[in-house]
Amino acid sequence: MCETEFDYLKKIDGISLTDGLNFCGTKKAFLKFLNTFYSNIDSKSDEIEKAYKSGDFSFYTTKVHALKSTARIIGAFELSELALMLEEAGRNGDEKCIDDNTCKLLELFRSYKNKLSVLDSKRKGDNEIKKEISPEKLEDAYSALREVIPTMDYDSVEMILDELKVYKLSTEDFNIITQLEKLLRNFKWDEMDVLIGQSGR
Repeated sequence: MCETEFDYLKKIDGISLTDGLNFCGTKKAFLKFLNTFYSNIDSKSDEIEKAYKSGDFSFYTTKVHALKSTARIIGAFELSELALMLEEAGRNGDEKCIDDNTCKLLELFRSYKNKLSVLDSKRKGDNEIKKEISPEKLEDAYSALREVIPTMDYDSVEMILDELKVYKLSTEDFNIITQLEKLLRNFKWDEMDVLIGQSGR
């Protein structure tokens, strides 16, 4: 990937491209990590909110600790520092700090849904300039997915999806593959099974 392909990432408010690349080592690794972070925003923020509302501060502390680390890796330092403060509050039993700052954390975390939505637009744009996939190859891929998804074989599903992303897909197929990726990162095997079963392929 050339540098210009990453120019759009420089415009994303709230991340540091330079620091993210330093943490991840390569542009490919950084982009993959950024997409994973983006795909997990809903589920991870919901986990933090649920733990807070239920008073499960042990689980809450574990989750804000994880967020602190992942946010730092993509160069989201304000989010990372806020998560660090709440992690320390959780470890010290400082419920006032947690009460005063959890809503702020969740609002900031969820704001990345909009900030990183450019990733979806970029994927759609990239799809338009790729080589068309043959009907036979596409059918083989769907058949393979129907076989490996029920076995919860993460690596095989990821490999098949990565192979499909090399080709130009129809809007319907592109949306299915994009959704499967998001479900895979959250280990939602049942939903993946339903989605691939309803694909009509």
